[in-house]
Amino acid sequence: MILVSLFSPFCLADEAACANCHQQQVNDWQGSHHFHAMGEATLDSVRGDFSNQTIEYQGEQARFYHEGSALFIAMPNLKGEMTPYPVVNYFGYEPLQQYMFEMAPGKLQFFPFAWDTRAKTEGGQRWFVLHPEQKPHDEFHWSQMGQNWNQMCADCHSTNFVKGFDLDSNTFKSSYDAINVSCAACHGNADKHLAWAAGDKDVRNKGYEHYIGAKTPLFRENDEGLMRAIAEIKPSKQIEVCASCHSRRSQTSDRGAPHEFFEHYQPSLLTPELYHADGQILDEDYVWGSFMQSKMFAAGVTCSNCHNPHSGELKLPENKTCTQCHSAETFESTKHHGHKLETTGSYCVDCHMPATVYMQVDARRDHSFKVPRPDLTQQTGVPNACNGCHQDQSPAWAKKQIEQWHPNANRLGSEHFAQAFFAADTQEPNADAKLTRIAQNVSYPDIVRASALARMEQTPGQNAVVAIMRSVRDQDPIKRQAAITAASAYPVTDRWRMLNSLLDDTHAPIRVEAARTLTAMLTQPPETALSKADEARLNAALDEYRQVQHYQAERGFSHTNLGNLAQELGMIKNAENHYRDAIDVEPVFIPAYVNLADIYRIRGNEAKVQETLKQALAVNREASAAHYALAMSLVRQGKKDQAIAHMQNAVTYGSTNASFIYTYALLLQDRQRYNDALVQLRRAYELTPNNPDISYSLSQLYIGAKQYDKALLYAKKLAELVPGNEKISQMIEQIKTLKTNQP
Repeated sequence: MILVSLFSPFCLADEAACANCHQQQVNDWQGSHHFHAMGEATLDSVRGDFSNQTIEYQGEQARFYHEGSALFIAMPNLKGEMTPYPVVNYFGYEPLQQYMFEMAPGKLQFFPFAWDTRAKTEGGQRWFVLHPEQKPHDEFHWSQMGQNWNQMCADCHSTNFVKGFDLDSNTFKSSYDAINVSCAACHGNADKHLAWAAGDKDVRNKGYEHYIGAKTPLFRENDEGLMRAIAEIKPSKQIEVCASCHSRRSQTSDRGAPHEFFEHYQPSLLTPELYHADGQILDEDYVWGSFMQSKMFAAGVTCSNCHNPHSGELKLPENKTCTQCHSAETFESTKHHGHKLETTGSYCVDCHMPATVYMQVDARRDHSFKVPRPDLTQQTGVPNACNGCHQDQSPAWAKKQIEQWHPNANRLGSEHFAQAFFAADTQEPNADAKLTRIAQNVSYPDIVRASALARMEQTPGQNAVVAIMRSVRDQDPIKRQAAITAASAYPVTDRWRMLNSLLDDTHAPIRVEAARTLTAMLTQPPETALSKADEARLNAALDEYRQVQHYQAERGFSHTNLGNLAQELGMIKNAENHYRDAIDVEPVFIPAYVNLADIYRIRGNEAKVQETLKQALAVNREASAAHYALAMSLVRQGKKDQAIAHMQNAVTYGSTNASFIYTYALLLQDRQRYNDALVQLRRAYELTPNNPDISYSLSQLYIGAKQYDKALLYAKKLAELVPGNEKISQMIEQIKTLKTNQP
């Protein structure tokens, strides 16, 4: 392979050096997913069948074969021509294994196929198309950056990876110390440890700066029924070390020491795109965000209390993993779980760690260890473990079963943060009060409080200000991160007052996000302008922000971010250049075209606006944002009938975007297509029933159609959404009068 590998002397001797004292740990590691995280593809190393196997792909027969020791996959290229691609590396181990090819010197891409490593009896031992729905313009098509190894996957599947992207040549010169996840990936540089092992008396703490073992060996139930550690709880960086890979996060620089999680990564909060409202996993969230919600994490449980850290396997089989701490007599009983022993439903994980299948065959368990709450399913639509198995039954049935098993339990019906998150995500009028209670309640996990705070971006007010100010001073970095999001809804002078101390935060991701949200302070009038010292602080953090974007320069979003920054600073020509860089680097990144078109809009050049957006649609005719922007350009030119076709495409391809649908409805109304407008407004209402503009528009259209019952219905909804508004009260009375006087 062309990829550069830089092996340090220690890493070459890594396994042997460690095995001198830690033979069992090395043996365990050699059978682990970490050991098999990645490797060179040979007939001996791959798990897929390359004996001239075929699979249908894009109307052709993709072929998996070898010529001597060289492995190949033949598939249609971007022009539809059958092309053989040499297989460079395998990636992953089970339940599926992927494969890579070199698309350009140093740039590794994943094939669109994977080998199902499961047994034939489980449906495995077959090739399958991993993302069959992907089209060439989609981010996760095999030719796009969503399937690029260098910036998507290598950081976690190899050791001490350096991305090495060069923007000028648009090439990667990536390197790593070990092709897989070696000892150093978790333990760091072992030079001092080896010196300590050799008897160097000057080395302290066995040569490691931080302890990454379990905080305590076990927990036991005391006389009051509470779980307590059987030994002292030690400070440990184990969670941070594991989180650097086992979390959903963005990366701001090449990784440093294994424990420096918050310095090089920005973890995701419990957002509606990634998690259900109650914190259960929705998208691929990689454990950390779930585990942070759990009572186990709060008590001091670490990964290695359940998992052998070197093999990755559970320390004990099935329920014994749980009953090493929790009483088997109490919990491994039909009185507790209501199911026949040793059947589905009797295992702790069935109810408390439900699995979600990703990548078609990879079932991953939720690590928040929640109690099933079918009552929350009724209220918010979140899944629950009971109906996950009993899909032919209702949440009401599941709730009744639990009440019969546990008549004295107090979980069902109790307050849960899911109710507040659901209220915020559906724009309920009282969401701000609910979020405030969660954000400032110390009994909730930090990640839940931070996620509540971040949602307060949509509900600014005095309560949110208090929560933001407290979180800015909080020692937990995820709450400081959330404070930045929440504060973005306020005028920049207020944001400065709340957030400026974060420009000096100890964690780079927080400094750069704080700087970005405070950028407008550099363009303030003299009466609110910064002092020279504060201006220097802000500019220094913005320089760090630019460095983060340059680190991600292989992606269109990084250049678009730089363009947005330049535009906010009034550097319009620079912004234009950044947007063009985004298009050059990642032509399928549609926001770059839309933002570039907006610069031409500001200049009053609608011809260039439309030229740019048509360029975007030539790349992706399903780009809803480009259709919408093009429609709005045509509206500005008075070409409303031409705009309708693009607005219709915008809502066809952006079918969940209520804003697009609402605007389309207004355009149809303008063209006197009232029935069509009503259809679109009802669609928008179904998506966002708590948007007052939509309820108002529906009420007005129904008044025009003389359907006063429906007009009154939406007017009353509007009154709920905007309580105490005199004009709305007058509108309701007007509708009642019209209804009464209707012939």
